[in-house]
Parts: sequence; C-alpha cells; structure tokens
Amino acid sequence: MNSLNSASTLETHLETQTVIYPTLRYLVRFLPWDSKRVFDYLREESKHNPFIIENSDFQSSEVLLDDILPNWYSPTAQELSLSEHLFGQISALSIPSKQREALTYLTQWLSNSGYLEETPQTWANGSIWSPKELEAVVPLLQSLDPPGIGTRSLQECLLLQLKDQPESLAFILVKNYLEDISNCIGNSLESKHNCQVLLQKLHQNHQNIDIDIEKITDAIHEIQELEPRPARNFGGSDAPIVTPDLKVELIAESWQISLAYEVKQRFCLNSEAIKLLQESPKARRDSQQLEVLLQQARSLLTALQQWQENLIKVGKFLVERQQAFLQSRDKLDLVSTPQQLVAQSVGLSNSTVSRIVRGRYILVCDQNSRIIPLHSLCVPVGVGGRTPQQIQQMLLQLIAEESPANPYTDEQLAQLLKIRFCLPITRRTVTKYRKIAGIKSSHYRKLIDK
Repeated sequence: MNSLNSASTLETHLETQTVIYPTLRYLVRFLPWDSKRVFDYLREESKHNPFIIENSDFQSSEVLLDDILPNWYSPTAQELSLSEHLFGQISALSIPSKQREALTYLTQWLSNSGYLEETPQTWANGSIWSPKELEAVVPLLQSLDPPGIGTRSLQECLLLQLKDQPESLAFILVKNYLEDISNCIGNSLESKHNCQVLLQKLHQNHQNIDIDIEKITDAIHEIQELEPRPARNFGGSDAPIVTPDLKVELIAESWQISLAYEVKQRFCLNSEAIKLLQESPKARRDSQQLEVLLQQARSLLTALQQWQENLIKVGKFLVERQQAFLQSRDKLDLVSTPQQLVAQSVGLSNSTVSRIVRGRYILVCDQNSRIIPLHSLCVPVGVGGRTPQQIQQMLLQLIAEESPANPYTDEQLAQLLKIRFCLPITRRTVTKYRKIAGIKSSHYRKLIDK
C-alpha cells in the first residue's frame, strides 16, 4: 500500500512539474518585454496553435501602435548614427562578453554631444550592472572613435585628444589653465592683457619650459582645432517608440494605477477546438499532438495573466510610495524605494522586480500627460533614509547661506547637516555628495570669491 501511495505522489509531482515549468518559462520570457512585443508574440503563436484565438468581442479604447504605424515602418537616419559607429567597434574588441554587454549598455547614457551624463549610480539603476562594473568599462568607451567620446567634461574631452603629447604646451594649458585660455582668445586689449597674465603664471609654475606669447598663441590655436563635441558629426539613430505598459490617473485626490493595455483580454482559449479535441478518439496520433498544443496554450495564457498581475503589483506599490512626486513632479519629493524593498513588499524576487522595472514606462495622465520610466520611481537609499537628490539639495541650501569669505569645509557641512536636518553623515559622505552635485571644495569657493 505504501508503495502505491509513493508512486501516486511521484506521479502527481511529475505531472505538476510538467504543467508549471512551461508557465514559468513563458513568464520569464515576458518579464522584460513591453505590451506591444507580448501582443505580437501572442498573435504569432495564435497562427500556429489552434487553441489560441484573438477575442473578437473585446473592445478596447486604447489605440494600438499598429493602427498608427505599420510594422514595416522604420524611419532611417540620413547618415551613420553614433550607436552604429560604436557598436561596430565594440563587436571587434577582444574583451569578455560580459564587458562587451556592459559597454554596449553604457552607450545609451551618451549625450548628443558624446559626453557621459549622470553618475555611475544612475547608470546602474534598473540594470543588471553595478556602478563599479559600469565605471570599469568607461576607459574602453573612451578608447573608441571618435576621440573624446565617453568623457565627462570638456576638459577631459580635450585632454583625451591630447593624450599622445602629455608634455606639450597645449596639454599643460588644458589641464591647468582652461579657464585662463578662454580669456585670451581674440585681438582686444583685454585678451592681450590676459595672455600676458597667463604667461607670467606659466613662467612661475613651469620654469623648465621655454614659453613666450607666440607659443601660447600657437598652443591655443591647436586646442581650438580639437573637437569639443565628439558626437556632433554623426547622424541621429532611429527614434525609439516608447510603449507604456502602465498608466496612472488622479482619482479622488489619489493616483491610481492600471494597465495601459490589457493583452490578456485580447486572447483566449478556442472553446470550439477544445470541444473537437475532447470528442476525437484518444488513440489517434494527431490527437496526442493537439493535447500538447492545448497544454502550451493554457501555459501561455496563464503566464500572460501572471505577467500582468506582476506589473500591477510592482506598479501599484511604487505609485503608492511616490504619490507626492507624481503630484508635484519635484524629484525632492521622491521617497527612497530601492528594488530590494519593492521585492520584499510585493512578494517577488529581486531579479523579477529588476526585469519588470527595466525598460518599462508609465503614462501619467494629467493636464500635461507625460511618460516616465518606471525605474525612476525606484530611488536608492542615501543617508538617514533621505534620497541622494534630497541630500544634494540640503548641501546647496547650506552653501547658499555660507560666508563667501569663509566657506564651510566638508567637516563643517557634516556637522550642520546633523544639527539642522538631524542627518547623521560623515565628512567623507559629504564630500561624495558635494562632488555629485557639482559643488567645488571650500578652498576653490574661497578663491572664486577673491
């Protein structure tokens, strides 16, 4: 009797595994996709599986992208885009595949001028990469053509183009006197005076170099021939078409979330095909093949249902946390909401939440409707539960109140943050956020005042 029970349990276990595994496989496939891609996949599957049909009774108020742009529509760039130019070089690099993928991902943070925008932490938000992993491939990006690509500032861009002549006067001027040389351009008396002042500085700080006004002028001309915006000579890439999966509306003074387009309602099981299968002889070989297709159809539609439920789960939690931000549109109103917190709160794994928020968008329906990335609502925790933006704003507020003749040091700023905002923070952390906010050191701020 025990052996029969064991056999029955094993048989039940195996049957459960057969049913669940395809559903999970479909669900993992759907997680990073937007609604249009899922819809296209279901429509293609319905052509080969007689048990999946489009629901002709479904009436949607949403306009499909296909109603506006046919599938063959793809606006082409007039000339080679920067992305195409870079991807061709990246594919030829002899580097590990993981580094190649990180490098390819990093290119999306390039501005129209070719500079890397935002911070490594921002690059990493909503991605599978850590800030350190992305920062590690920045030198690889900067090694690509055009020269100066992937730099963070004008100075870094020009220095990268002069890296082969580090002892030249042009390199020295860009590295140490970039602001001074900008005042020397032109034929006015003031420009000539500024050039003399620069010459005196060079004589004082670089006594081993033979320098005169003519050499400074030649070096400035050499700098002017460099490219300050490395990406401007490339054509634009195809404009990405964003398809929001979620939408929020202000109802009774509260933001409510829903699916922007419910793919599940567009497809259903074909009841007539199921009835014919049930009435057919079980011994027929084609009947067994149809049973497999029916099981695939059920797994696919179950995964589709779970996919939409997971989207709503994550979106609802984030919208409830960020009600103030959705109302004000002020980033300072964002509440710290790391992905780990989202995962714990909605009962999903960190990897699942990461796949859901990455590359997905929300349509905010108000007077000035806008589309925002879902990952922008997943704000990392800073210090004391404050977001990085809030800490930077506090620093800007304190520095705006300081005495120009005696600006606050980072140690003093840390003490003021503890006293005024009850924010426990170290001097080192203050330095970190001060640099992120683009605030110069107290020594530099004092020199500027003079």
